[in-house]
Amino acid sequence: MVGRNLSVSAREQQKALDDALVTIRQQISLMKKCLATKNKFMDALKHASTFLNELRTNVLSPKQYYELYIMVFDGLEVLAQHLKTNHPNDHLADLYELVQYAGNIIPRLYLMITVGTVYMSIPDSPVKEIMKDMMEMCRGVQHPIRGLFLRYYLSQRTKDLLPTEFKSNKDESIGDLTDSIQFIITNFVEMNKLWVRLQHQGHSSEREKRVAERKELQILVGSNLVRLSQLDNIDKTYYKEHILPTLLEQIIQCRDVIAQEYLLDVIIQVFPDEFHLATLEDFFNATLNLNDQVSLKTILMTLIGRLIDFKQRESDTDFTESFKSLNLEDIFDKFIDFINKINELKPDLPSEDFCVILEGICKLSIAYYPENFDNVNCIYKYAADKFKEVGTGESSSQEQWKSLLLIPMSSYSSIKSILRLDSSYLEFLGLQKPSVRKSASLDIIDCLLLNEVKLTTEEEVRKILEILKNLVTAEEDPTVKDLGLTSPSHSSSAIFGIDSSPDEKQDSLEVTLQQEKLAKFLHLIYNIDPYKHFGLLAESKKYLSLGQNKIKYTYPTLVFIVLKLVRKLNLLKKVETKEQRVQISHLFQFVSGVIGEMGELNIAPILRLNLNLVTAQLADEVSLVDVAYDFFIESFLIYEQSLVDSRAQYQSLVIIINKLIESTKMIEFNVENFNKLITKCTLYGSKLLKKTDQCRAVYLASHLWWIVKEIDDSSLSHISLKKDEKRVLECLQKALRVADNILDARASLELFIEILNQSLYYFIHGNEMVTVKYLNGLIELIDSNFTTAQKESATDRAALETTHKHFARTLKYMNEQRAIDDRFKEIKLSIE
Repeated sequence: MVGRNLSVSAREQQKALDDALVTIRQQISLMKKCLATKNKFMDALKHASTFLNELRTNVLSPKQYYELYIMVFDGLEVLAQHLKTNHPNDHLADLYELVQYAGNIIPRLYLMITVGTVYMSIPDSPVKEIMKDMMEMCRGVQHPIRGLFLRYYLSQRTKDLLPTEFKSNKDESIGDLTDSIQFIITNFVEMNKLWVRLQHQGHSSEREKRVAERKELQILVGSNLVRLSQLDNIDKTYYKEHILPTLLEQIIQCRDVIAQEYLLDVIIQVFPDEFHLATLEDFFNATLNLNDQVSLKTILMTLIGRLIDFKQRESDTDFTESFKSLNLEDIFDKFIDFINKINELKPDLPSEDFCVILEGICKLSIAYYPENFDNVNCIYKYAADKFKEVGTGESSSQEQWKSLLLIPMSSYSSIKSILRLDSSYLEFLGLQKPSVRKSASLDIIDCLLLNEVKLTTEEEVRKILEILKNLVTAEEDPTVKDLGLTSPSHSSSAIFGIDSSPDEKQDSLEVTLQQEKLAKFLHLIYNIDPYKHFGLLAESKKYLSLGQNKIKYTYPTLVFIVLKLVRKLNLLKKVETKEQRVQISHLFQFVSGVIGEMGELNIAPILRLNLNLVTAQLADEVSLVDVAYDFFIESFLIYEQSLVDSRAQYQSLVIIINKLIESTKMIEFNVENFNKLITKCTLYGSKLLKKTDQCRAVYLASHLWWIVKEIDDSSLSHISLKKDEKRVLECLQKALRVADNILDARASLELFIEILNQSLYYFIHGNEMVTVKYLNGLIELIDSNFTTAQKESATDRAALETTHKHFARTLKYMNEQRAIDDRFKEIKLSIE
């Protein structure tokens, strides 16, 4: 056997191809002329033989040889059409014998197949004998490329001429479907041998080149299997007993990795799904005998994908009927038995491949038996045992184990189906590396959030939080730190507004975003009954508490959800009886405990203070004034013990004052406690470090002693909840004294104007101690200070001008009020 000359350069190959194409084109043209001329048929055959000689070349690559083949095929098709039209039956039989005397084997066999297939197409021809004859003669070409294309030509020419029915009592010379099947399988076997032989030709240094060439030629071999699958009247029983065993035997015997992988893939793709379901055990047994280098993972995943698609394509009724007709046991059990055999016979199978196979079986089980969770539990139990054997492995296999973890999320129609799995899933999850557990948990929580899955029972909450526990206790990921995500600009306080002390450890952006997702997840916990909903939140807190300092992200969300439940109960009027008030007090106790835990860890004092104030406001709103008082006291304790920054102290005091002003039920039901709180608050304001903050805090605190409630849009229509004219005036006068002691003239003037505006409020609302005389004196004081400030060269003129405009706007307002309130006419206004 002469092998292809691999030392031929690409340029020489291209020249040889071009020359051959020119010769073929010329000879086809001459052949056509001879066919069109009477008594020139033998000359036409000579021209055909001449252009067929070009297929004897050894120097072309498979792609280049295919170009020659296509042109030759077109030329021979012209010859075949002429034979069908112009030659009687007897002549075809003689001609079939005649062409077999051609000098070279390649032209001889191509002409034999051409004439033979035309002969097969006429009635009463000895089809079976011609088929056998052509098949035997083709054995004479053992060159891999030439032999493959010759047999491919045989397959193409006989495609529509083979018998397609079983005819046991008819003329045996015609043949039947059995002969057709044997013909195709024999051609397949011979082509596969030639294809495999190509691998072993030439120098070993060109192995990769030959592999590439073989992959270019694989479709020629696979075409036989495609043709076999297209034969009518073949049922699954005949396929199981006569076709598949022969195909598998040839595939196993060739021991070639490329051939085994490709041909098994073709079998899976071209034969019907019902055939695969009926022959699973045969197919599995064959795969166990393949070359060790063959990728079982790829083959099995292709089969599983095909079976899953079959289930999804068929309607439930049609599928059930098809499934029953197969008389099969549980498919899942067959796959599990196969996995056991793999584990026993192929212990060196990479763990990554093993995991992919388990993943495919898991998908298959969910597709075929969506309600059978025992199957999926079995997969995870198997995976856990296998993982214990192989250990953590490489990072690539870790990704596969993670993919297996996420199958229930992507395959079940309801994401909550994951909650019906047993402890095997959690055991398997727990065996993974922390990075894998975290990554899988993030994907799961993303899926839950995206689909807004509501968790309505304690069991559901418990199971999900068991899965997400590694997020609750999230630690810093060193790989993320290396990316610079822990820089100050990405700190959690900058993003989420969570205050922290300078010495408090800052979390990375990664951890912060993870905790944010956990906080969002809490909104998925829900029950239509507020108290059952509260029970679910209490259950979730048991897990969240494991996060230690991470609770600063999740506990505030927990608090606000509970407060939302309180508002819901209030709207439903379920806080009216004594029993109901006792029940709702448990919710406030829970909130107190949550904030207390944050305090034990010294987490975010301003956040804790605000949570206490919001809770106090709501407790007052539902008339639990004693509870509100306790939360205000907690806020004051945080203010005293944890807030050291003067700016934070001032801002906190402003918020406390606002919340106290809104606590109208405490004024009504326990004014004594309310007075204690506002006295303390005013005292805090007078002790602030900066005089500007001190001044503003004191004049704002004056509103704690004069609280009115508007009853319509008019500021003159209101009811007084608390009126202490003397204390109001004391606060205003204290603020004036503080402002007057500020060295910065412009800042002092600005505060005077602010105090004037506060005094106007009390004047309008009827505080008799804020008189016209008082206002006139304040205006005169501001005027004189402006005059003094304008004379001082050190004063910032632009800033002073801004302050003067503020004063002018206030005077303008007072002037406008004269039209509706005669009291304002007594006030002396000056805009100079």
